[in-house]
Amino acid sequence: MKAKEYAAVDDARVQVQILEQSETTLIIRWVEPGRCHYAEQRWRRRRARASGVCVVSQRAIRRGDVVYCPNERPARANASAMISVEAFGDSGRGVGFNPAESGRRV
Repeated sequence: MKAKEYAAVDDARVQVQILEQSETTLIIRWVEPGRCHYAEQRWRRRRARASGVCVVSQRAIRRGDVVYCPNERPARANASAMISVEAFGDSGRGVGFNPAESGRRV
């Protein structure tokens, strides 16, 4: 059985707004003009299954790093997107992230 492939996320156009945050879960609003809009999408904390780029901080993510990923079935258009826990500082609880520095809306 062939693995599903998802279109790459256009990081330059994505708007991410964190609505709720806990130690293991984010509830976000994801807007990617012309592609998708999720008003309240649940993301879970887990280990990255592949290398990639954080959609919030634009930092590199390596396989095995702790990240937040969409947690919905069926998989959504942004299923391959990841947010690094480091985007929120060492604790992963929102400390240390300055949206003005990254140019991202969070």
